[in-house]
Amino acid sequence: MTNEEIKQDFESNKIKPVIPSWDMSEEIIFDINKLNESNFKKMIRYYDSISSSPIEYLITGTFAALSGAIGKNAYLEITDSLNIYLNIWGVIIGPSTIMRKTSAINICKKEIQRISDTEYNDYKSKSFQYEKEAAEAKENKERSFNKVPPVRKYIIFPNDSTVESLSDILSYSNRGLIVHSEFGSLLTQLNRSYSGDSKQFLTAIYDVLDSWEVSRSTKKNTVLQRPYLSILGATTIDWVKENSLPSDLRTGFLARFIYSIRNRPDINKGIIPILRLKELTSRSEYYIDIREIYDYLCSFETPIILDLEPEALELHCNYDLDSYYEMLQGMGENEVSFKARLVIYCLKFAGLIALSDKRTIISLNDMQDAIQLTDYYKRNVERLLNSELNQTEYSRSEGKIFNIIEKHGGKIQHSDLLKLSNMKKKDLDEIISNLTEKDKIETLSERTNNKPAKYYKIKYKPHGCS
Repeated sequence: MTNEEIKQDFESNKIKPVIPSWDMSEEIIFDINKLNESNFKKMIRYYDSISSSPIEYLITGTFAALSGAIGKNAYLEITDSLNIYLNIWGVIIGPSTIMRKTSAINICKKEIQRISDTEYNDYKSKSFQYEKEAAEAKENKERSFNKVPPVRKYIIFPNDSTVESLSDILSYSNRGLIVHSEFGSLLTQLNRSYSGDSKQFLTAIYDVLDSWEVSRSTKKNTVLQRPYLSILGATTIDWVKENSLPSDLRTGFLARFIYSIRNRPDINKGIIPILRLKELTSRSEYYIDIREIYDYLCSFETPIILDLEPEALELHCNYDLDSYYEMLQGMGENEVSFKARLVIYCLKFAGLIALSDKRTIISLNDMQDAIQLTDYYKRNVERLLNSELNQTEYSRSEGKIFNIIEKHGGKIQHSDLLKLSNMKKKDLDEIISNLTEKDKIETLSERTNNKPAKYYKIKYKPHGCS
C-alpha cells in the first residue's frame, strides 16, 4: 500500500488509526475548547494552528516555558513557612519522529530562547568591555581598577552540567528553564557515577527551598537561596523504562514531573509540510502576540505574592479534599506520590494562567481550567504507572514489530522485517505467531520478482473496536 493510498483511505474513512491492545487504553486527549477564554488558551490554540504536534505536547511545553520565564518572582504564600512557586517539570512522551516532539519543544521555548539569547549577547558585550578596560588598566599599571566583572544571567540553562556548575548558576538566577530534547539522556547522565548526587540534588531543590548548601572540597561552599528551575523534556516510553531506576519511584523523583503521553498522531489534524510552516506563523487566524507575554513575565525583578478570589480558593479546597479521599481508596504508594503532587501542580497551573493574562489574582475561571488540566495529567500518571511502566520486555517487542509494520504502510515483507527488527529469526517468528493469534496481523504469500515471498499485513479495525 502506497503512502497516497493510505492517505486516501484515511480521508475516505475506510480505515482509522489503530490503537494496539498492548497500549491498554485509548489515547488521552485534552479538549482545549473546554477551557475558559484566556491568553493561555489563545497561545495553545495559536501553537496548534501552526504545528503538527499533538496539542497535549503544546500545553505541557507552554506551561514549562511560562514557568521558566516568571521564575521565583511569583508565588502563593500558603503559610509563614510554606510558599508554592510556579516551577514546572514536564515530559512529553511518544514514538520518535512521527509525534513531532522536538517541534513542539522548539515552538514552546521560542520566546524564552529569544530573551535568553538577548541576555547572552548583552553579557558578551559587557564582558568584552570589561576585559578591554582591565587590560588597559594593567598596561597603565592602574592600581585603582576595581570594577566587578559582569555575571552571565542564564534563562535557558545548560542541559549537561554537574551539581557544582548548576549550583553556581542557581546561586544568582531568578528564573530559568532546562530543555532536554531527549529526556532519557538526562536520566542516563544523572545515573553516571560522577553524577550520582545530581538526581538527589534536583529532587531536593524541586520545592524551591528557602536555602540549600552545596558542599565543595575545592573551594568555599555555595548557599542557594530559593533555587529555582523548570524542566522540559521529550522521550519515548522505552527510554524512560530503560534509564529510570526503581529508586526513582521510591524517592519521588519521577513523581515531580507532569507527563503527556501520546502514541499516535492526530490524523484529523493533518501534517503540515516543513516548507509551509513559515508562512503559517503570522497568517494564522489564531495569531496572538506571544512575545509581549514573555517580555512581561521576564520583566519581574522583585517577588510578588499571588492571591485567589474566594470562589477559586473554595473550589481548590474541595478539589484537594476529593483528591485526598481518592488516594485513601487503596492506591499504591507510588501512585499516591504522583497524585499528591498534582494537587500542588493545580495551583501552579492556575497561577500561570492568571499571569499570562497579566493578573496576579487567580480567578474562579483560572481554577476551573487548572482542575481540568490536572485531571488530564492524572490520567497520564495512571497510564504511566499502570500500563506503560508495567509492560514486559516481550510486550514491548510486540509493540516494536507492530510499529515497524505500521510505519511501512501496514504491510511488509518478511525479509525486510527481519532486518529492521534486528531480532533473531526464532524470536521474530514467535512474536509474529502471537500477533497473528491476537488477530492483529495476517500472513500473506505473494510473488515478488517471480519468486514466492511472505508478507505480514496489519488487520485494521474500525476505530473504537477491541
